[in-house]
Amino acid sequence: MALSRPRPPTDLAPPQRPAAVQLRARRSNRLIVLGVLCACLGALIMAWVWTGTQESQTVVVMAAHVARGEQVEAADLTTTTLGRADGVAVVSADQASALVGQYALVDLPAGSLPGPDAVGVLVVPAGHAQLGLRLAAGRLPSQPLPPGTRVWLIAVPGAMDANTGPGAQYEAVVASAPLVTTDGNGWLVDVQVEESVAGQLAALAAVDRIAMVRRGDA
Repeated sequence: MALSRPRPPTDLAPPQRPAAVQLRARRSNRLIVLGVLCACLGALIMAWVWTGTQESQTVVVMAAHVARGEQVEAADLTTTTLGRADGVAVVSADQASALVGQYALVDLPAGSLPGPDAVGVLVVPAGHAQLGLRLAAGRLPSQPLPPGTRVWLIAVPGAMDANTGPGAQYEAVVASAPLVTTDGNGWLVDVQVEESVAGQLAALAAVDRIAMVRRGDA
């Protein structure tokens, strides 16, 4: 008679991991997820900081109005930080000193951003000459005469001249805004005139026989 092999009991529960092993596994998974989150957050912060530094810049801005033809001084400039904009010509703050001593080629209002081409060396047009005048008080208009203003230079009679009628008049363009003299009794102003009359005007200026009149189309 053959003996039958005893069957293993079917109601036995599956073997259980020790509680310490299960807790360690759960902690390991949590640490992995936390590490991934920290790495992603760090990458986002670094990207935000890098983007911010790339899209902002410190540039030169006008602290005071400088008219065309006037010389730019250090006190006329300040700096500001703003975002980058493609196609906008600006001067970085570390290049501000390069603007000092240059002449404004266009009007530079306070608060505007001067571009690198907004200043430079004043060039006298071909066929013209630049002449410096000292005019007594009352020999030029009291209203502002910014560079570029079109004026007449009129020869006035001398103290010993019997002819008190109007003299010759010459077209001119103001090259630099009038400045009061150190003694306060007159004005210094540069003008551009045609070369052909520069000598005559210089002779009249030497004997204080020039008056400046602003033209109606100025």
